[in-house]
Amino acid sequence: MQQKLFNRDFTMVAIGQLISLFGNAILRFALSLYILDLTGAAAVFGTVTAVSVIPMILLSPFGGMIADRVNRRNIMVILDFATSFLVLGFGLMLSSQNAVLLIGVTLFLLSVIQACYTPSVHSSVPLLQTEENLVRANAVVNQVTMLANLIGPVLGGILYGFFGAVPIVFASGVCFFLSALLETWIRIPYQKREAKESALSMIKSDWKESVRFLSKEQPDILRIMLIAAVYNFFLGSVIMVGMPYMIRTVLGLGSELYGAAEGLMAAAGLAGGILSGWIAGKGKTQNMFWLLVVSGLMLLPAGGVFLFDFPPMICYLVIAVCFMVLQLLITVFSILMLSATQKRTPDSMLGKVTAYIMALTMCVQPLGQAVYGILFDRFAGSLYLLLSATALTTAIIGFLSKKTFGML
Repeated sequence: MQQKLFNRDFTMVAIGQLISLFGNAILRFALSLYILDLTGAAAVFGTVTAVSVIPMILLSPFGGMIADRVNRRNIMVILDFATSFLVLGFGLMLSSQNAVLLIGVTLFLLSVIQACYTPSVHSSVPLLQTEENLVRANAVVNQVTMLANLIGPVLGGILYGFFGAVPIVFASGVCFFLSALLETWIRIPYQKREAKESALSMIKSDWKESVRFLSKEQPDILRIMLIAAVYNFFLGSVIMVGMPYMIRTVLGLGSELYGAAEGLMAAAGLAGGILSGWIAGKGKTQNMFWLLVVSGLMLLPAGGVFLFDFPPMICYLVIAVCFMVLQLLITVFSILMLSATQKRTPDSMLGKVTAYIMALTMCVQPLGQAVYGILFDRFAGSLYLLLSATALTTAIIGFLSKKTFGML
């Protein structure tokens, strides 16, 4: 008899994540608009965002090691409480005079916390589910993320238009506090490992163990991670930096419309979670390269609207639809690849391997966001050239990855 998907502890993890991620969504949405409204420059926004991601890259491996050695529930509770206090303190100090520096520092600290928090959450899913439920469970976790990103930007856009950034920051802090309270009731299987060596020796042994696993035992996972990193450089940067810049700065549209576009992308992510379960059941993972090809090509019509003198709302609708489809395809790819990785990874290494996947796929993100921040400023009058070049580059790389996906 198959174990039910929504057991007590997994359900509480999902609800806690929904509350926490909703707070994170409205916070980052408000801060991105605040920086753009203050500076009007994509380069500043891209640079601040890029710098804030660096701790995730450098510290995620250590977060994974901690997740494999410490009770994951306790990690989640402590870090959500810490995030709540950090965000509330940030809200009390925020002003237009110190905004850029203070936002940069706060995002940096939040990234440090997230480097330890995220591996604990994702590596707990296989411990709460049977293997046959794993893809669906990862889809649920992804859909929770997308639901928070659906509600957060829409509500955040409305609140930002009426009240500005500070009330949103306080609401976010309350969300993190409520999530931490709920997580105190979660039970995640945990087997304490005796520390027979120094902390430095444990770090070295864990590092060698995970590197050996990825390079010698499961090299196909490493190859897919490298492909994902390349796509994160191009498509992730366009999503993070390009979409708010095109809608807010180039088209001059309001925060409500930008929030609606973010919400539509989150809705596409929800649909991607459902689609991923269907694809996994059909055994179509060998054709995953098509997801990467088509996702890259979705930038062509988004760039094409800038070739003609279309009204801003027409450009907005085309951009929103293209990014919706792009988000759906990326979601399906992410869920299927994460599930395939977890199935091949022993429980004692789930935290480390999850963290290394995060670190490698994110390592190019700061560079990509900084580069595309400069490129969007430079090509503000000819965005079709920038988006078309990105589309063709990613489509070609997708075709070249066909052999790698055929090994799954």
